[in-house]
Amino acid sequence: MARTVELARRHGAAGQLPFVAVVVRDGTVIGAGANTTLVDHDPTAHGEVAAIRDATRRTGSPDLAGAVVYSSCEPCAICRTVAAAAGVREIVFAVGKEAVPAAIDPTPDLTVRLIDAVTAQLPGIARRGDAGLSAEDLTAPFRSYADAAGRG
Repeated sequence: MARTVELARRHGAAGQLPFVAVVVRDGTVIGAGANTTLVDHDPTAHGEVAAIRDATRRTGSPDLAGAVVYSSCEPCAICRTVAAAAGVREIVFAVGKEAVPAAIDPTPDLTVRLIDAVTAQLPGIARRGDAGLSAEDLTAPFRSYADAAGRG
C-alpha cells in the first residue's frame, strides 16, 4: 500500500488525479492502474477500475475471485461495485475519503451517501489497512496534485 501512495503522489505531481491501485492474487500483482479521468474524459477511469480492467486483460478472465485490490485511497461507490462484480475479495486502502480535498471531490456528502448505499449491499468489501506511513505521507498525493494544478 505504501507503494500505491507513492505512485499516487507521482501521478498527482503530473497533474492527474492522485489515485492508484494494484490487484493482487496469491501474492502476485496481476493488475495495476491509475486514475485517468482527466486525460480520458471518462468519469469511470478511476484507479481501482483501471487496475481491475488491467487484471482481467492480463488474466484473460473477468473473474478475479480471491483477488485483493490495494488502493492509495478509500474507494468510491463505483470502484466498490466494479470490484464486487469482478469477484474481488476486498479492497484495502491507505487513506480515508475524509482526506480528499474539495478541489478533488466537491460533493463529499454525496460521495459518502453513495459509498454508504453500496456498502449496505456489500459489507466488508473495503477496509482501511496500515500502510506504515505518517498522516502527512498519506495525504502527500493530494498536496502534489494541488501543487501541479496550481491550487497549492
